[in-house]
Amino acid sequence: MFRILLLFVFIFTFRNASLAEDTPPFDEASFRLTEARLIARTNLIATERVLYAAETALDTASIILASLDSERLIHLDLKQLAAGIPGARAIIVIGQDGLLLHDSYSYPHARLKLSDRRYFQAAQVSPGLHIGKTVVGRTSGAAFVPIAKRIGELTFVAVVSPPALFDTYSECGDCWSLAVNKQGDLISMFPAEAVIAPKLLELAKSGKTTGSQIVKYNQSVVSVAWRKSERFPVTLIGVRGLSNFATFDIDVN
Repeated sequence: MFRILLLFVFIFTFRNASLAEDTPPFDEASFRLTEARLIARTNLIATERVLYAAETALDTASIILASLDSERLIHLDLKQLAAGIPGARAIIVIGQDGLLLHDSYSYPHARLKLSDRRYFQAAQVSPGLHIGKTVVGRTSGAAFVPIAKRIGELTFVAVVSPPALFDTYSECGDCWSLAVNKQGDLISMFPAEAVIAPKLLELAKSGKTTGSQIVKYNQSVVSVAWRKSERFPVTLIGVRGLSNFATFDIDVN
């Protein structure tokens, strides 16, 4: 009986050793780069979904203002349009002088001068959709991403919650996502970090539409991937941490 048991132990040990020899070693660096690419791709889809909806709503809002004279009816229509934008709190309309004219969130709207806002200024000098850095509302005190577009003499702005740009369900404990505009400004990130290495933001200015690499981040090494939108001026960056046991054949200095 003992000899039979010893034979089974020998066969089991030999079989596992053979399987170990046939199984290639786990390449954590490559695996984490693949994860970072997936994070960037998934979040670009989420961001473009918001931007497509916002642009359509802002274009429609301009038609509504050209068709209606009643501020109450305009407010109700803008409120309905804002509800169709993922993560949007409101749509606001700003006059050429920077004065707030309409606010779908409140009626009557607050008397505000917004000419000093960067998103308003950017919309005055460049056509198309402008995605500004996260700012804090002056009346609400809530952070939002301004998605602005000047149409005629008016500037239409979708007020969007920063997390709406990301697929937060796909996030993990050691990864985060960044949305960067074409100027290299950080629009938003999830989860929030106190300090962002400039090297990560510089990826948005590169000529490549998509890419990935391993870089030093503070005292750690991380895998980074980015994807630029073909339709909108935004780049999504996915970052995935590497363990201390990961090996890589590139210079991270």
